[in-house]
Amino acid sequence: MVKEYNIVITGVGGQGILTAANLLGWAALREGYKVRVGEVHGMSQRFGSVISYVRFGKDVYGAMVPEGKADVLLSFEPVEALRYINYLKTGGLVFTNSRPIPPVQVSMGLSEYPSYEKIKQVVEDEFNAKYISFDAESLAKEAGNIITTNVVLIGALTQTPGFPLSPDTIKEVIKVSVPPKAVDINIKAFELGMTKVKI
Repeated sequence: MVKEYNIVITGVGGQGILTAANLLGWAALREGYKVRVGEVHGMSQRFGSVISYVRFGKDVYGAMVPEGKADVLLSFEPVEALRYINYLKTGGLVFTNSRPIPPVQVSMGLSEYPSYEKIKQVVEDEFNAKYISFDAESLAKEAGNIITTNVVLIGALTQTPGFPLSPDTIKEVIKVSVPPKAVDINIKAFELGMTKVKI
């Protein structure tokens, strides 16, 4: 068992961030860890920025991940990874969906959306961290519903080196957490994330 493992999950409202945090939290609890889950909803109904925290380990206190302590920054939208990069520890992992959702400032022409190369450069050069990005939405569509993008990302995350939670445990949690009619699609999305993303 790990002493402490911290995940910051971010994206925009409607992407299933809170669901992802709960799935990971329940999986960690099933594996015997102490678990703390915290969330800041933001403008979740208006595509505003949303952030959740998942902390688990032998000794974990407080729901919010301190700045500079996140082992993983799991971002459902690329630029949101930069918005919350201050939470990442040196040498951590940034794991993102590659499909952008431009913020309103970009849509209005008031600012420019950073390139993939720029985001990768900040992560790797300034934080000495690993950057993994892939099109999770396409795999979610292949599974049968774009709303399962969050589960695709979790499936892929389980294949990163050192990730402490078992994929089987997470699948068990998915089966009891989503509506019965959505179980098969979510399991397929999870497995596509596991098997089709090269880490």
